[in-house]
Amino acid sequence: MRVQILSRLIVGAALVLACMAYTNTGRSTASSTPAVPLISYHHAFDHHWYVWLPRHPTYEAVEVMTIDAPYNPYRLVWVFFTEREGEKRQHHFMDDPRIAEGADHFHYRKIDYRRTGESGAGQSVHVSLTGLDGVPFEVEIDAEGVPLTQDGAGLTNQSGHGAERVVMLFHRKRSARTEHNRVVIGGTDFSFRAGDDPEGEHRFMAAYSAGIQIVVFPFGQWTFRGDETRLGSEAAGFSFTVEGRENGVALVSDLLGYDNRTTIELDADGALERYRHDVGSNRMVISLEEPLPFTGPAPQSASRFSVLMDPEEPVASGRVVSEPTESGRRLSWTIDTPSWAAGYPFESLVEERDGGMTLTIRSTRHSN
Repeated sequence: MRVQILSRLIVGAALVLACMAYTNTGRSTASSTPAVPLISYHHAFDHHWYVWLPRHPTYEAVEVMTIDAPYNPYRLVWVFFTEREGEKRQHHFMDDPRIAEGADHFHYRKIDYRRTGESGAGQSVHVSLTGLDGVPFEVEIDAEGVPLTQDGAGLTNQSGHGAERVVMLFHRKRSARTEHNRVVIGGTDFSFRAGDDPEGEHRFMAAYSAGIQIVVFPFGQWTFRGDETRLGSEAAGFSFTVEGRENGVALVSDLLGYDNRTTIELDADGALERYRHDVGSNRMVISLEEPLPFTGPAPQSASRFSVLMDPEEPVASGRVVSEPTESGRRLSWTIDTPSWAAGYPFESLVEERDGGMTLTIRSTRHSN
């Protein structure tokens, strides 16, 4: 099932995960300059609904994602529409102003939300809200009672969406397809009905998924400062404490959200071995086969890495190359499994500037 780009870019704004290196010459010392080689966002959702809109003149699809598990004190409803043409711009509506008001193309809205269905089976959803320019939206997707299967589960192909802004891994545990949907925008019915897709462009009309995890690696530039006990970015609004561990150090950050913590493990030389991001009972881990330096003039080196989610089985893997540059160090990342992900390589440039370390993450998919 094709899921549009981060919308996913979400929780991006509020749920920051950063990997940080702690060296300047390949050796960890009290005077080392902290650096950040990678930033990613990770969040988990309980439910996701999707419906295509083949008859709408602007939007190609609408999606609903929610957090409403009984054990989780946090609640979130997120509705987003994806445009059909061009860069497939998205319009996001959330009922949490802390997230919506701090991100581009996100809008805070009061959203009427109703979900029905027995635990362990497909769910139905009804949402209504006011969209852009006061236009009312109403979306219903009925998958109640439909058995959940592995068809469409796992990672979803990014399909080029937002490729100049992010690399995104969207993982679902189970899913169920349905034909029952109702979408009304501005008083006009744009539901996907039989006969609306005579060319067979869409593999399904609507669908429900359970157990969603999103990992996003955004492109941009950030500046970080710190010392031997704490590292962080004041502008980004997060920080890491440096804690000792056997044969190295751990960088630990408690982030906004429910049980949201990042732990980055560095070896005794300050090279990255592994990082883990826990959100509630969900976990995302990137594990390197060989530790890699992030700063300093060490020779070029490379390592394979694996990306793991719940359960702890690799869902993706790739190769990262670390090499010195005139002003710092370059990390070149390629996820080559699944094969579609190889089309989204990116690099991290770590440079010392203005008394801090500047990180630039950018796509290399069009580089020679």
